[in-house]
Amino acid sequence: MSDESGEDGTLFETQVGTKLREARESQGISLDDIARTTRIPLRQLENIENSDYEKLPAPTYSIGFVKAFSQAVGLDPKEMAAAFREEINHGAATQTSGDFFEPTDPARVPPRSLAWIAAAIAVVLIIAYALWRSGVFGLDADDRARMAAGTDPSAVAEQGESANPAQAAPAAPPPADGAVVLEATETVWLRIYDGDTGDRIYETEMQAGDSYEVPTTAENPMIRTGRADALRVTVGGQPVDPIGPPQTVISDVSLLPSALARPRPQSAPTPEPAN
Repeated sequence: MSDESGEDGTLFETQVGTKLREARESQGISLDDIARTTRIPLRQLENIENSDYEKLPAPTYSIGFVKAFSQAVGLDPKEMAAAFREEINHGAATQTSGDFFEPTDPARVPPRSLAWIAAAIAVVLIIAYALWRSGVFGLDADDRARMAAGTDPSAVAEQGESANPAQAAPAAPPPADGAVVLEATETVWLRIYDGDTGDRIYETEMQAGDSYEVPTTAENPMIRTGRADALRVTVGGQPVDPIGPPQTVISDVSLLPSALARPRPQSAPTPEPAN
């Protein structure tokens, strides 16, 4: 027992540890029996009986030990806990951390080294995953050198294709003799007529999703509409340039496949102001 415990003995008539030991011995109970019934480590019971406060855990746990010890030997747990609290509060020595675990569960906390090992393994796994995703494991020394210098042929080819996709896959021109189909993307009125005779071939208000195929027997079909931007025109299944500017009435625009297949100049057709 420490010197401070001796000094406390002069201040208190009988120390808590002494009362607990005397009660235990008077009943013929061993410390092993107390440890087994309360699940308190034997060394902590010895520390309590010897008043070795510096070897006990934090006061919260130590008081719990005293209560369980008191109940096991037939003493009042509350009274003994209050007396024990007064003793440890009076002591000038700083309580050490000790063993921080519940009185009813003597299992120790895993060592700190285990946490450091787990963290190191996690870092290694993250680095390995990043290297695997980068593709470095599948390249030899020459490939890695070319990638570092930016001269890898496959990488250069991929960059060229992504930089100019239009040059990589040029669109096929529409056939000059394919079927002409008008598809409405919005509600639009239109009239299709013969450019030589003026006879009406087709006139309607198309709804979004409606389509119309210009008869192949029409010799000179032309169109008049106020919503050229609401029409999608294809020749042989290939889209062609818009037949006129948006929100403008157009007329006398040829719907012959040969005319639509040609690139349309910006100045044609001549629009008419919308009424």
